[in-house]
Amino acid sequence: MKSKIEFPKVMCTQHPDSVSKYISTQEEITEAVEAVTKYGCDEYMPDYEGKTTPYHQNVQIVSQLIEETELIPGRDVSITPRAPSAFHENRFRQLMVMMSVAEANYSAYEYSDSQAISELVHPMTSTIKEIVEAQQHMIDVSELAKKEFKFEMEPPRIIPLIEDVPGLLNAKDIIANTILSYQNHLNDKLERYRIFIGKSDSALTFGHVASTLSCKYAISSLHELEKNFDTKIGIIFGGGSLPFRGHVSLENADNFFEEFRGIDTLTLQSGIRYDHEEGNAENLVRHARNKLSRSPDELSNDEKEELVNIIALFGARYNRAMKSISSVINNISDFLPQQRDRLTRGGKTGYSRDAPDITEISGVCRSDIKKELECSMPEKNLDLPRAIKFTGAFYSIGLPPEIIGTGCAIADVREKMGENACERLLTKYFPSLQTDLEFAFDYLNMSAASKFLSKDFMECVSKDVDILREIFDLNKECDPSYGILMDMVPPGVLLAENCAIDTDQELLQLTRSTLYKMGKIRKSLG
Repeated sequence: MKSKIEFPKVMCTQHPDSVSKYISTQEEITEAVEAVTKYGCDEYMPDYEGKTTPYHQNVQIVSQLIEETELIPGRDVSITPRAPSAFHENRFRQLMVMMSVAEANYSAYEYSDSQAISELVHPMTSTIKEIVEAQQHMIDVSELAKKEFKFEMEPPRIIPLIEDVPGLLNAKDIIANTILSYQNHLNDKLERYRIFIGKSDSALTFGHVASTLSCKYAISSLHELEKNFDTKIGIIFGGGSLPFRGHVSLENADNFFEEFRGIDTLTLQSGIRYDHEEGNAENLVRHARNKLSRSPDELSNDEKEELVNIIALFGARYNRAMKSISSVINNISDFLPQQRDRLTRGGKTGYSRDAPDITEISGVCRSDIKKELECSMPEKNLDLPRAIKFTGAFYSIGLPPEIIGTGCAIADVREKMGENACERLLTKYFPSLQTDLEFAFDYLNMSAASKFLSKDFMECVSKDVDILREIFDLNKECDPSYGILMDMVPPGVLLAENCAIDTDQELLQLTRSTLYKMGKIRKSLG
């Protein structure tokens, strides 16, 4: 019988999804202490992915926790940095973060014999090679620390963050082969191993429903895998407070913890901490400690096959719709506030997201559904904003992205896979979809959205809306206060190129102020 291993329950993160609070990198040191002392989190994630986070932040956080609390990092609270991807950013930045981890551990040993940082998150993971290479570099850094400072530390383990739909569907094989690689090539018999699954970016590239179903597929398959290894697998779920990004909120807590049964650790992002009512974040943390479960939904082979085909149909509908609007969404997202110190999008110091490789999905789909999915995919990578601003941009023009492609895809499932498959989708695979859509319809304003988006695109979305209203009996209209603000947003300003140069500065300020107030109403930037 496997020994019981406790994983951290709630990871406080530096996601920039709060609309009401900008947090500088220096303020993040205090934030780390508050994560533990105020909110009750037992893990904090310093974030270097796409951010200008200074390399010494790790040691500052560790030192501040030791000096201001009686908690010992690595024993009482986990510090788990997210390093840059060597593939999507560059190897130099990744190595610098690893060196900063060594510095933090060296500093902490003056106060305690506990290793302050024992794990490192690797973002946008798509191959085992990335994990093994990053782990080897962490080993090399550990050896360098030993050589230069006569200081030994256990090389922190790499936690792969899988945040696209193909990767989530293939998570079982990725982690199985990773565990075997650790055993065979690194001579490391893993007693425990953690994996981070991301809701936001998988939604950005495949839509809300496909993303949710893929996360649930990954959770179920990873629990299956655990039965075959002497390794305890801990699952971190990364999600924000809006439905498109996970619907992690106190109001939706019962739905969330039932929908994503089987996760071990939940992220507490900035929006829930700073935009929601006072005390909500603390109550959600307490709720998480009681509700996080080790009993996920078990999926039969037939159900897995059915799920993959459903995911493909939703991904096809969503991607077909998204092909023509990336420039519009980028323009709008640029008006939303930058709430953390981030790298610029694209270029040598920043990064952009690639279109997903659908080989893992299309290879196991029915031939007719495979064809639909392949035809829907963009011919080249789309230059889209980060998931938070992407979500916020759509909400700001009256079209919550949860709706895009969803109605028509449900109709596709009913037509191509049968009434029973459609019923299982709505009652077994994604029972809280109605709650997500009820939230989204509070911010739906088709008249406003039509001022920003093409006629063809809006005709497709109108079909989605009609189908969803009929299936879920959604008679809700846009929140009146939100609608008034939306009518104040001038389309010409949001859609203009180089608007900061050509547009009246008072009008620009009014536009930004209006978007800010809309974010306050929905309680999240995106």
